[in-house]
Amino acid sequence: MTTHERLRVIGADAPPTQGLPAPRAPSDGDPGSRIRWKSPDAVVVEITGEVDLCTAAGLAAVLDEHIRARPGVLRVDLGTVGFLGGAGIRVLLRAHRHAEAAGVHLVVDPGESRPAIRALELLDRLQD
Repeated sequence: MTTHERLRVIGADAPPTQGLPAPRAPSDGDPGSRIRWKSPDAVVVEITGEVDLCTAAGLAAVLDEHIRARPGVLRVDLGTVGFLGGAGIRVLLRAHRHAEAAGVHLVVDPGESRPAIRALELLDRLQD
C-alpha cells in the first residue's frame, strides 16, 4: 500500500506537491571527451559537460582505453566540466590505480572549472 493509498483509507488529504523542488535531472549520455594531444609518449584528453552517476561509466571507458595504450603520461583536462560528482571522483581514483599498475603517469588537471577544483580540493583534504 502506498502512502497516498494509506492517506485515502484514513480520510486524510494527500500532501501538497506544489513548492517542492524538482530533483536534479540526470545528464544525457556520456560526458563529452576529445583528444587534444596525442603522441607515443603522451595523451591529453579533454572532458566536457557533467560527470555524475549517469555519465561516469562513459568517462571510465575513455580513461581505460587510453591507459591500456600505455602512454608515458595521460593528462585528463577537466577545465570545462560543469559538475564533478562522487561517481566521477571514484572513476578518477580507479583510473589512478590502473595507471600506476600500467606504468602510466596520470595527471588530473581541473583547469578553470570551479566544480572540478572544489571536488579535487575536497578529495585532497579527505586523504590527509
